Amino acid sequence: MSDQIADYTWQIAQFAAEMAQSGEPLPATVADVCRDMMLNAAAAALAGAAHPDAIALTRVVRAMGGNGRSTIIGMGQRTSPVYAALVNGMLIRLLDFDDNLPDDLLINAPAANPTAAVFPAVMALGEMHGFTGHSVLNAFAVGCEVIARLSSEADAATAAGSMGAATAASMLLTPDAESIASAVGLAASAGNADVGYSSASAAALTGGNAAMHGVMAALMASEEIVGAVGELSHQSGAGASQLAGLGRDWRLTDPGVTVRMYPCHPASHGVIDAVLGLSQLHRFGPSDVAAAHVGVAKETLEQLSNVLPVDGWQARASIGFIAAATLCHGQPLINFFSDAAVRDEGVRAMMERVSVEATLTASPMSVHPAEVAVTLNDGQTLRHRVDHARGTPAMPLDAEELEAKFLYCTRYILPEDHIEEAIGSFRDIAEIENVTGMVSVLGG
Repeated sequence: MSDQIADYTWQIAQFAAEMAQSGEPLPATVADVCRDMMLNAAAAALAGAAHPDAIALTRVVRAMGGNGRSTIIGMGQRTSPVYAALVNGMLIRLLDFDDNLPDDLLINAPAANPTAAVFPAVMALGEMHGFTGHSVLNAFAVGCEVIARLSSEADAATAAGSMGAATAASMLLTPDAESIASAVGLAASAGNADVGYSSASAAALTGGNAAMHGVMAALMASEEIVGAVGELSHQSGAGASQLAGLGRDWRLTDPGVTVRMYPCHPASHGVIDAVLGLSQLHRFGPSDVAAAHVGVAKETLEQLSNVLPVDGWQARASIGFIAAATLCHGQPLINFFSDAAVRDEGVRAMMERVSVEATLTASPMSVHPAEVAVTLNDGQTLRHRVDHARGTPAMPLDAEELEAKFLYCTRYILPEDHIEEAIGSFRDIAEIENVTGMVSVLGG
């Protein structure tokens, strides 16, 4: 193992240790982004808790005897931090309602989902040990930053996700550089296989596995099990370019993070905004639409399909279905992507009137541009272009929008006073002396 390879792991470990030991607050812009990411993760997990596979995984965990003090979000149960990380990571990803880092067009790297790996890890350990909100927030930020740095060369649901979660978890348990480096090395060898996924639960489980592996790696490192620091370079291809400026520049703020406005593939969100913009400006209904043309970049079509979906999982990535459903029903909600909803005769009829082509050019400034042209029955054609979808770094959700999303996701699970308490806790997390109570509230 070369000294250079080892340096990559040590660079991350030393940065994480300094952040954990210094007691200094995060840069204000980074803290703001991370609070939003954490509130959004809690919302997505609570919404996902009603999914049958989430309930099934909780039964599996209970049968495995996972006793402990870490909350399974939305389930009213506690288990070990390892199993809580597994279930909660899956919950966050289940409905495609979490967050993601931007696509990297230069090297054709897909969007990564940092919060599903890191949030479950820091919250499970924070609740179990009563860590301060300041330490949990800092660990969360550093773990997500590690994923942002490494995911350009590794699937963030595999090696990079596990390593980010391990970094954050180890910052809480054993915040010295040696232990953190071991945790990162151990997590790197535990990444999920990089394969295609044919169901929502299979894809979502990658988030849970990354969180679980991260917690396990940190626990092992805390018992002085030594990880191979060279695994970082071997698994992720990490090098000087990815880690340049670590500790000075934050990828979480530049290029930033997308907090999803809609529960479907983020590459489709510009199309949704274009349709909504047209319908709000011109006040037409689905019966007024003779035809609709959707123009996107070829990179967008490479990530999405345009087939008639057979289930809710396929619907979340079907650009024709998403455009048609938005034309018929307005802003996409969670129930748009149920297995029953894909059989909606009105939406299926609208899909026959929707055409999709790669007519636009993507750029680092506009990764998924979209232009929608709607021809009405009277022959009038209306056009609207969107370069930045709502929720992207260029068009971030404001506090009211994010809190409205949290209310929407939690209204059937948490009582009203718990909803208000949870929102307030995440907004003020850096001031909380012990996070045990704020995590427990999310149990439902």
